[in-house]
Amino acid sequence: MMNYVKVILVSAAVALAVIFMIQNIEPLSAPLSIRLNLFFFNFESTPYPTYLVIMLAFFIGLLGASLVGIVERMRLRREIKLKQKEIDRQSAEVNSLRNLPLTDEKLTQNGPEHGAPAPAEPQPPAEPEHKVE
Repeated sequence: MMNYVKVILVSAAVALAVIFMIQNIEPLSAPLSIRLNLFFFNFESTPYPTYLVIMLAFFIGLLGASLVGIVERMRLRREIKLKQKEIDRQSAEVNSLRNLPLTDEKLTQNGPEHGAPAPAEPQPPAEPEHKVE
């Protein structure tokens, strides 16, 4: 369903662009030259039709956005690889801990049986010493 919506939207955008170009063929065909005047450097391009300059700017922007997207995709793939290695390492650690032998000690409500020492009671924190000057 979503593919149909995409096709319809792209078709509508292309149709609008074609209608715009047909209705504005004269201004879009007017020659356009690009100038750059710096203190030490002057540049003026040869005149090109306006539509050609617009298309060139569009494709340069498309190329730039594509390069940014490719770099981002490569960064994310590298990050996924690192995360997958970390997951594999942690899974191996969990599996090794699962395979540890169990002890024969039986636990009661108060602690382990068989004369094993009970866990020590937590001690309150020691109060810091204050120096009087």
